[in-house]
Amino acid sequence: MAGNSKLRVALDCRSLNAQQGVGTAVLALANALSASDSTEQEYTFIVPEELREWLRPHISGPCRLVCMPPSRLSRLKKSLRVIAPLRYVWATVGSKIVPPPVSGDLESKEFDLVHFPTQAACLTHLPSIYQPWDLQHLHYPQFFSKAEFALRERWYRAYCEQAAFVCVQTEWSRRDVVEKFGIPRDKVVVIRWGSVFDAYTAPSPQARLDAVAKYNLPRQFLFYPAVTWPHKNHENIIRALHVLRREQGRTPDVYFTGAPTKFRAKLDEIARELGVREQLHYLGFVTPEELQSVFASATAMVFPSKFEGFGLPILEAFHARLPVLSSNATVLSEVAQDGAAYFDPDSPAELAALMARALDDPAFRETLTRKGSEVLTRFSMRDTAAKFQALYARTAGHLSRERERLSTNCVKV
Repeated sequence: MAGNSKLRVALDCRSLNAQQGVGTAVLALANALSASDSTEQEYTFIVPEELREWLRPHISGPCRLVCMPPSRLSRLKKSLRVIAPLRYVWATVGSKIVPPPVSGDLESKEFDLVHFPTQAACLTHLPSIYQPWDLQHLHYPQFFSKAEFALRERWYRAYCEQAAFVCVQTEWSRRDVVEKFGIPRDKVVVIRWGSVFDAYTAPSPQARLDAVAKYNLPRQFLFYPAVTWPHKNHENIIRALHVLRREQGRTPDVYFTGAPTKFRAKLDEIARELGVREQLHYLGFVTPEELQSVFASATAMVFPSKFEGFGLPILEAFHARLPVLSSNATVLSEVAQDGAAYFDPDSPAELAALMARALDDPAFRETLTRKGSEVLTRFSMRDTAAKFQALYARTAGHLSRERERLSTNCVKV
């Protein structure tokens, strides 16, 4: 194994965004692998320089942190406006697909395999594990430009074909990848995540009070932690608030966290037209301590997303003992199971009814909280890390068998 008795695993996180869900998922995995007692494997997290201090507190034990050289980092920053660094993706020239050079920096460090935990990857001679997270572009092409759609389609397929294994988070996603990309089912592995809050220190009572004061949180409010991408469906919350105002004269507050996008302007326009703009509060990116404090202070979490590859905030809400109102789209019922109350993501009326019940009925909230806590016991970042360790070993074994097969079939002269 690359001149080392240990299996050396590279986790290529060079396109990671710390302010989005996949970023926090990778942080939780780093924390769990660091806490493991592995003596047969070691893990190198490769990140851009700007994320060094963000991830460093969660790296220890069998894990280490390596940063991208500055020249590549500058290319990464420039290219993040699209999706991933052009050095590491299939480029489109006219109607042709031109492959980039193979990434030699991974091979030069003598890793045994590489795990791409984000949608962005690169071409490599090393055996790889690829995580597409979701194939949203095939279900909601209207949320992407033609160029974005074409690039996602080409990149994701290429990286899935290259990989020894494709990793997804739910059985729903496994069926989707197998059906849409025609990948053999036994090549697609399901590894569920645990709560990201497992990686954080719980806020003190004073820190919670400070967050309440800083963000002027009311006694009752609904909460949705999500970047304002169209598929996150903030619009359904806005329209549900309009239903409550029109039919019941109620004006509950809803708080949002997450980085803003250009789509935020469209949401503000809809909210002003419906007369509910003053009920919406966008907090932007908050610290992990503040995020946990907002979860702990809210009345219920509303999760109206139209498409998810997993839905990490659901487990975070369960961890915070917060009732969950979730859409029934894609993977969400598989993740939340009987721990959430469900609604159609395209029905403001259904959501409005659940919002009113969550605000008015303590017994309803308590039932959801209890069931959510029970569901959470079935998810664990320790289990997630152990399953990845098994997959790393399996990938290394897959490589050894393939080399043996090629050697056996080789014609000797």
